[in-house]
Amino acid sequence: MLQDALNRWPEPYARGSGLVVSDACRRTLDALPHLGTVEAGWRDLACLIRQVLITAKVTYAGNPALTVPAGPPWPTSAQWEAVQCAAGQIVGGLRAVRALDWAPSSADDQAPAAELAISQVLAAYVDADPDLTNLVEADPFWTTAHRYEHYRGEPQRQAARAAVLNDGGSLVVALPTGRGKTAVAWSKALLSDRGVTIVVVPTVVLALDMERRTSEEAQLRGRELSPHGRFAYVGSLAPELKRQLRDAVRNGSQRLLYTSPEAFVTGLAPALLACADAGILQQIVIDEAHLVDQWGTDFRPEFQIMPGLIREAHARAPASKKPSVLMLSATLAQRPVELLTRLFAMGEDPVSVVWGSEIRTEPAYFLTNHLDERARQADVLEALSCLPRPLILYTTTVADAEEWVIRLRGAGLARVESVTGRSKDDKRRTVLERWRGYQTDGEDSPTSLDVVVGTSAFGLGLDMANVRSVVHACLPETIDRYYQEVGRSGRDGRPSVAYLCSGPRDGRIAASLNDVSMIGDKLGWERWRRLLQSGVRLTDLRYRVRKSTLPSYMLEGFGRSAQWNVQTLVLMAQAGIIRLRVPMFIADEDQSLEAQQEARTTFNEQIEDFIEFELVNGVYQSEHGWREALGRVRDEVRTAQGAALASLLTLVDGGACVGRTVARHYRVRIDGGSFGTSPACRGCPACRRAPQASPGIHPPEPCPPLPSPRAGGDAMEPWRSGNASLFAWYDDGDDIEQLLVRLAQRQIHVFWGASKKLTAKLQRAVTQSPIIRDDPDSATPLIHTYPGPIAAVLSKPELDEDIRERVRLGLPTYIVGPKDTPDPGKPGWMLRDTADSAISAASLLKGL
Repeated sequence: MLQDALNRWPEPYARGSGLVVSDACRRTLDALPHLGTVEAGWRDLACLIRQVLITAKVTYAGNPALTVPAGPPWPTSAQWEAVQCAAGQIVGGLRAVRALDWAPSSADDQAPAAELAISQVLAAYVDADPDLTNLVEADPFWTTAHRYEHYRGEPQRQAARAAVLNDGGSLVVALPTGRGKTAVAWSKALLSDRGVTIVVVPTVVLALDMERRTSEEAQLRGRELSPHGRFAYVGSLAPELKRQLRDAVRNGSQRLLYTSPEAFVTGLAPALLACADAGILQQIVIDEAHLVDQWGTDFRPEFQIMPGLIREAHARAPASKKPSVLMLSATLAQRPVELLTRLFAMGEDPVSVVWGSEIRTEPAYFLTNHLDERARQADVLEALSCLPRPLILYTTTVADAEEWVIRLRGAGLARVESVTGRSKDDKRRTVLERWRGYQTDGEDSPTSLDVVVGTSAFGLGLDMANVRSVVHACLPETIDRYYQEVGRSGRDGRPSVAYLCSGPRDGRIAASLNDVSMIGDKLGWERWRRLLQSGVRLTDLRYRVRKSTLPSYMLEGFGRSAQWNVQTLVLMAQAGIIRLRVPMFIADEDQSLEAQQEARTTFNEQIEDFIEFELVNGVYQSEHGWREALGRVRDEVRTAQGAALASLLTLVDGGACVGRTVARHYRVRIDGGSFGTSPACRGCPACRRAPQASPGIHPPEPCPPLPSPRAGGDAMEPWRSGNASLFAWYDDGDDIEQLLVRLAQRQIHVFWGASKKLTAKLQRAVTQSPIIRDDPDSATPLIHTYPGPIAAVLSKPELDEDIRERVRLGLPTYIVGPKDTPDPGKPGWMLRDTADSAISAASLLKGL
């Protein structure tokens, strides 16, 4: 097809509908009509044709060639060589082009390391879906909610189970990128037909992306998840539509809504609390939860104001209808986990953690360091010319990103654009559409970008599965940032390439950015006292202050004072001195309705300058206690930041396996227990030098245990009469299925020993209550590990040792078995006669 289009050039070529081509071929066909214009340069076409040739070679074997025009605007022989292609002699105005193997240069470019490097780069071109060897059987609720017959591994299975079993508590889930965190977050909403789920995402582009996916899901299922067909509450919406969405949250008709932390704690807050008051706030999801620490401590404090609003919503909801809180991330190190478990604890219940952390196996890592900036620029340009697209080039500063775009366009790459912190939402959305080849609403469109130059926020939560290469023309300030950015490639499970090319100034820049600015004791104490003195006391312990309040040592704010005030309060909240709350209008009942409305209008106009907090610990109200508490937090932040930079420098040094270095960083301790992350590495300098020592790409898969249910989570407990188990015996002809349905209706969710067919029938019968089938082939069956109630269904009169051990451990178990099931501990006796609690199935069914 591509050769046919090349033969016809410059005549237009119409690709037939329904024809499936590789992404590289599609991009080449999209670029071809624009060659020689500002929309496609010679290097764009040369790079794409090179990718098509290598894709064909590694996917179908052989050494293919394409015949291309030889005159301008097509590349010259020297330009083909610059992108690692061999260009044949010109015959009849045409030349044959073949692609050469290439890998980034390094100090370890001697065989066999060089051969391994080339093979690892070539693997990123293979046009074939990976074999998914880690699929595990889906639970009935998962199939009902998503129509999936499998989970993508044990970590997703346990995360999904924990999410639907989370009844009004807070849950942190560490789950690798590409393992379906979105489906985990959706499960509760899609399984039920009422209740509101609010999903807080870090960027507007991600909110709009999720709106598109949710809209597609709603149409596919014929479900109305929003009365307005909109799912993203963002600043660009018309005021009237915002009002309609808030009203839909209040009355529960908006089943799913995506928003930013800023909108969550301001415009949406009253609707959220009203929803909680009505008992219809089902779930709050914090996506990319590591940013509560990484961003919330510094430049977006709303990430850490969220817990106050969530805590208030949780407190105001009826006792039996508390909202669940779900925090999702693929990259949780020690400090973020500690902060999340501290800030998001609701009531007396601790935050639960499901640790399914795994190291990405898709990237092959390449690392070079340059003492000369020009040499670095030359290597980056060569990498961008030879690595597969779609490709992201990361820089640290906005200025560097903009300079790289100019540099690349001057080198013949027109299909390149930047996204930085200065980019407006419209530009971000447009760049993504042009890069991916489909619009935000899901409609296909031609690609017009292959390379995006971005700073750290670009790609966060990106729904772009086929990014093949990530290049860094910088040194990130933490290993977290580097690993998150590398993780934006290979989300389709296919191999990718990660190339970090550092330069002479990068170390100083990284160290500077790593040093988080935090207010000192003297100035911080003065700010705190000034805020407290100038604030409005709402209750004995609750205050409302203005962010714009100036401390006594400042006569004017210069635009930064409000940020320092908020940062001071955020650090105090982390130290346990205060709890941040969301400002809420309180009507003065002694005023007329007209005066109340005027006061509400004034409040709404000024709300963005307000912040509220509660005093928590009187010990810290003295200057000495205050300084001591904040000092601890500063030390924690600086220690965590320093460790993250030190880990990155170890990685960049190239002496140790990248996968092992990353795995060590993502090892945490919680409540005395250790949560590890197994190393994995498809290739890095250390592993290419000593492949026999590489951890490889098949690490043991974690199987995290399910958290304990909240207190009072077993409605059947009275039937056990204080014992660990209840034996319900049935006779021939008894309606066992109906008994199991009744158990499921009373919040028994886990069934051991029941067939797939039977549990599927149970799910259809109870629809909105999750049914979990304990998979006997699981690495750790729930019968061994789940501390909540389980129904064990005996298919024959025999008490399995697994059930006996569970009962000995005192774990709640409801055994449903034949009448003549013997007691293995008392030969000659029937279990119905010896069990501490036993009842006939018919009597139990009647009682229920």
